[in-house]
Amino acid sequence: GRRSLTNCMGVTHSEAAKDLVAAAAWLKSQPSIDPARITALAWSYGGGAVLAALNEYNTEQLIFSRAIVYFPDCRNVSPWKTKVPVLMLLAGEDNVNPNTACQEAAKKSAVPDAVKIVVYPGAYHAFDMPELPPKMDYLFGTLGYHPQAAAAAWQEIERFLQSAR
Repeated sequence: GRRSLTNCMGVTHSEAAKDLVAAAAWLKSQPSIDPARITALAWSYGGGAVLAALNEYNTEQLIFSRAIVYFPDCRNVSPWKTKVPVLMLLAGEDNVNPNTACQEAAKKSAVPDAVKIVVYPGAYHAFDMPELPPKMDYLFGTLGYHPQAAAAAWQEIERFLQSAR
């Protein structure tokens, strides 16, 4: 089912993964959608949910054919068995979601070659959000807009989507 933003803090990665798979199934049922091009794209906690879906569902159940995650929350992420191509866009200075766990899970996954990891040195969590200052410290960590990393990440996404056709 649909969740409101006010409810999302109590949602586990597994619950969000279930929602993602349901949304992809709905998309696939739409006559105007090319099912081969359904892509999961998520940020932070949602990125962790995408990676949880890769672990908890098989490739056919997932429905989406590619996944793109920005600075995902990998605290509870396990290596996954699906062969879905993944583009992981990580902030080099991320102290909100430190990226070592993401990289370890990717390396131990069934098809590590299907995962492209790009780390942007000097970038903070939420580096693609132009409404942020270059660096802002919060209780949970540091956020900051990094225009070069944001532009480079977008180019990575375009290349990734072209190559996956």
